[in-house]
Amino acid sequence: MTGRFTDKTALVVGGSRGIGYAIAEQLAREGANVAITARGESALEQAARTIGERTGAKILAVPGHARRPEQREATVERTVAEFGRLDLLVHNTATNVSKNAPVLDLDPEAMLKEYDLNVLSALEYVKLAYRASMEEHGGSVILLSSVAGSANVRVPAYSMTKAALEVLCRSLADQLAPGVRVNSVAPAFVDTEFATNLQRIPRERIDSSYPLGREATPEDVARAAAFLASDEAQWITGTTLVVDGGKSTSPYRHDIPHPEVGQVLH
Repeated sequence: MTGRFTDKTALVVGGSRGIGYAIAEQLAREGANVAITARGESALEQAARTIGERTGAKILAVPGHARRPEQREATVERTVAEFGRLDLLVHNTATNVSKNAPVLDLDPEAMLKEYDLNVLSALEYVKLAYRASMEEHGGSVILLSSVAGSANVRVPAYSMTKAALEVLCRSLADQLAPGVRVNSVAPAFVDTEFATNLQRIPRERIDSSYPLGREATPEDVARAAAFLASDEAQWITGTTLVVDGGKSTSPYRHDIPHPEVGQVLH
């Protein structure tokens, strides 16, 4: 435990499992007080207990839906009320209801739902965190993007939202500087419970599609997010850190189908 986040408070949106859970645990191990929020109250409470037991940190569980304004507001208010301030915001929630539908077959209502959760909820959480604490104290924001935002035309609706999220990252970084830094992390395939659509492909074939020889773990992404959130990255803002095991150097290696098709990723 390095203590990079001692006396800091973090809020992880989508923190009950997968990448969000790993980020919450990483920040807690390094000294942060952590609030986590997600829709499933039972899973959220269990995640908070487990992270608290493993790290000794104080973990606050706040059930809430990221698309609902009143629940976003309540989450930030409870976090600041409990810990006195909010220093780190991690937005790690997204949906891909359009799956791999061709562009001309995309359903506008599904696209709006994806944009609302993947992009607008991130912006609204940043607004709330800024006004509640970061405007006065400063802070760091991490948005969970995806390599799909720059490379994948097979899942167009989802990819468009991630591209928009990265533009949002740069815009926020410019307009909230110098007090607040805003960065994003763009992973490739991450081995989480959501990866059900790849179970038919042998694991060794998936792993061999990456130059580093394996797919990512949630902890790989968590370490990258923690670096960007920390003072070690104090002169980094408005950037997207790609965490893809070298996949972008050889995107067609072994012709593995894109892992994000049909998944809810974060």
